[in-house]
Amino acid sequence: MIRSLAVPAALTQRWQGLALRDRRMLMGLGIFLTVVSLFSGGWQPAQQRLERGERLYQQRLLLAAEVQRAQPTAQRSNPSRSLSNRLSETVAAAGLELQQLDQDGQSLRVTLSGNALALLQWLDQTEQSGAVLQSLSLEKRDKLLVAQVAWRAD
Repeated sequence: MIRSLAVPAALTQRWQGLALRDRRMLMGLGIFLTVVSLFSGGWQPAQQRLERGERLYQQRLLLAAEVQRAQPTAQRSNPSRSLSNRLSETVAAAGLELQQLDQDGQSLRVTLSGNALALLQWLDQTEQSGAVLQSLSLEKRDKLLVAQVAWRAD
């Protein structure tokens, strides 16, 4: 293999002048240096990138778990209770005044009034509990907010 490379004649003569033991030690040193340079130039950076990728994956996995915990869970109410019963109970608990409650077909129409913030919170909580809002009409009367809401009654 050495003869196939363009090696200066002086270097070839010097190689031939070395003892067999010295030539073997130089070839061993060459192989050792080749292995060390392949390790430090190829294997080690690949392992470092792998470790960095694993750390990033673990960080993102933890972040995804935190995001999942932070998202509000839709609290489904007990399906055995009718929507009208659940709505009337939660309206009273929110401190709102239920003025009218009508059910026709697949729709439940509710008219209620109260503090604007309490009413909006009640609407949000009712929707998060699984009720499906069909229409909403809000009207301000004095210091109260009056809402006419249609819910889908499944």
